Amino acid sequence: MSRIDHSSNLIHFTKVFESGIIDYEKSYTVFKEILKSRILKGGKGMILGQHKCVCFTEAPVNCLSINKSLNPKYFNRYAPFGFQFSKKTIFENDGRPVIYSKKEEYEREKNNPNINWRYVTYDFEQKIDFTWEREWRIKTENFNFNKYDVKLIFPNMNWIERFIDEHEKENHKSSDIDCEECFCTRDAIIWTYNQFIEKCGTLSGDCPTQDKFPWVLISLEEEEY
Repeated sequence: MSRIDHSSNLIHFTKVFESGIIDYEKSYTVFKEILKSRILKGGKGMILGQHKCVCFTEAPVNCLSINKSLNPKYFNRYAPFGFQFSKKTIFENDGRPVIYSKKEEYEREKNNPNINWRYVTYDFEQKIDFTWEREWRIKTENFNFNKYDVKLIFPNMNWIERFIDEHEKENHKSSDIDCEECFCTRDAIIWTYNQFIEKCGTLSGDCPTQDKFPWVLISLEEEEY
């Protein structure tokens, strides 16, 4: 069923390393390291019960971007480099939406490892509200993903072009070789933010099966290029 109030996909963004300040080079380096290893590492930060989890957001796409970057009103803890998966893929890997509730409810379940990792404090009186994040979690130290299951999120076309260029250079033994078998550039599928919005209701999370360049690349910039 098509719905406008949620996305059929989930995104894991890289973290900001200094509060409120995005180090794009450092975030991009981490982004590429994750892609090379195909492992998202779990963390304990802000997770009740101190379980290690890998976290995702299902926030609607029109909440994600403003002025060619993540909306700072909400996503100021994240850098605009991300990994998008279909919700089905994450669910089949035991990912579940978090439970937003008062801490007292967590206290009743804190010794139940089957569910305590899903709780996030939600309190009107204390003005604690993270519901905008629409978070999902997988309780794991490492989430190993298939390269065909992920789409890649970038701040803008400049970063996409850099990524494609680096990918070609890294996969050619010599820059002088004109490799007819390499489809790195011409098989790169790129969506602008507007195209992403138009397709968000029907995206399945499946990527093309090109061996040389299997990813769909998504730019957060709003203009056509």
